[in-house]
Amino acid sequence: MKHIMVLVLIGCIYATSITEMTDKLAQYGDHPFGKSMINLVSVNMKTGGSLNELKQLLQQIKDELIALTQLQDQENATFTRRSQVDLAKLQATLEQAQTDLDNQRQEQSSLNNELTTLQTRVKEDQAALDRNSRGSGDAQSRLDAENNDFATKYQDYSDAILACKEAQRLLMNLRGEGTSLIQLTQDTKSNLLQTKENFQKIKEILEAHTKKSSLTLFQPIIEGLAEMTTKVNPETLNNVLSLVARLITALQEGQDQLESNHKTQVENLTRLGDDLRNEKQTLQVSLATANNRLKEIQSRLNELDGLINISNALVEVTQLNIQDATRINELEDSEYSNQKVSRQTEIDIVDRLIEYINQKLSE
Repeated sequence: MKHIMVLVLIGCIYATSITEMTDKLAQYGDHPFGKSMINLVSVNMKTGGSLNELKQLLQQIKDELIALTQLQDQENATFTRRSQVDLAKLQATLEQAQTDLDNQRQEQSSLNNELTTLQTRVKEDQAALDRNSRGSGDAQSRLDAENNDFATKYQDYSDAILACKEAQRLLMNLRGEGTSLIQLTQDTKSNLLQTKENFQKIKEILEAHTKKSSLTLFQPIIEGLAEMTTKVNPETLNNVLSLVARLITALQEGQDQLESNHKTQVENLTRLGDDLRNEKQTLQVSLATANNRLKEIQSRLNELDGLINISNALVEVTQLNIQDATRINELEDSEYSNQKVSRQTEIDIVDRLIEYINQKLSE
């Protein structure tokens, strides 16, 4: 009977201890670690275990929890440093990619502007080259026409001067026959008629390019020759000879002037041709340079298209990597905070149990 009473007393004491301990940990009642610790202490007390040994065990658990907390703090600090370094690298990569992209787009815009300017220049140079080609052809045609015209006119003058000299020789022969009326032979009369007709033809030919002052000499000569075909008056003969001499001088002056004008015209047209050839060479060099630059620009623009696509992709991928890294950091920080709170709760539970055991030891 006494044995049963002892057991009942022990049971009451044990139930009272469990109730007190549960009250101390009331705020941690739903905590898994709290339940485990209550069970640990309960088993120990139920089996009559040493409170000091239980206290040492709890202190050991607390020390391990503190050490684990410190280790987690260190690991979190290391992770945070590495994350910051990785994020800084990603940010630097993003900034460099954005800078490269901006530079590539600026170069692309600049090259497109240069391309437009060069295309306009090529059209202008080509148009100028076409005008130059037409101008060169025109200058050569004018030079050929000038040479042909000069040759014709120069020969006309030479023929006219020769005819005048032949007439002059014929008339001089007539004058040498006497100072009175000269009896004409049939041959002389025929020669005078032929000479008259020659002067008439020469007059018609030279009317297009002989000075008017020299043309006025033809008519009195022709009239004098016509008169001498019937009779040769010394006065008329001398007058015609004088007119022929003056005409020879006028024709020679006209021929000289024609040659001088021709020389000037040839020099001008030759200079124009040289200028046009020089201009053509300059335009051809300019056009070739522009076309070569157009090829370089187009090649670089094609290259930039690829580089811009790569830079765009790099920017997008890096932005996604930064977002992922930031999200991982946030999750890691949240998990660390939760673990730290949970670990601190576990330490608080152990502290309360140690406090409770200390209280029991002091009773």
